[in-house]
Amino acid sequence: MNKNRLFLEELKYVVENGFILNEYLIEQLERTLDKSSSLIIEVYQIFVENRYILPFIGDVEAVVYDYIVSREMAKAKTFYGATLFAADLFETTQTYIKCKVSSYNSSSYLKTSA
Repeated sequence: MNKNRLFLEELKYVVENGFILNEYLIEQLERTLDKSSSLIIEVYQIFVENRYILPFIGDVEAVVYDYIVSREMAKAKTFYGATLFAADLFETTQTYIKCKVSSYNSSSYLKTSA
């Protein structure tokens, strides 16, 4: 499991089990997962805002990347700029972010039929 997926799964677990993100927990996550406190807080807030759908998320990485890319595009960024922002935020490649977002958007469970 890559370190971003591990990080996201750990934060998902924290939110699903109702743990409060305090200074001690932030420091522990920074140390064990090698992520910045600002990223930890940002992703934690995303999960808290969407806590009711967390149990139904299969690929937490794709969902978070798509959420961040969509949010950045709403701020008048291009898809390229938004994926570059997400890649820098998670210290991964832009191609990886694009692939995850693309796979999330093409998932069959997201499509609705008329």
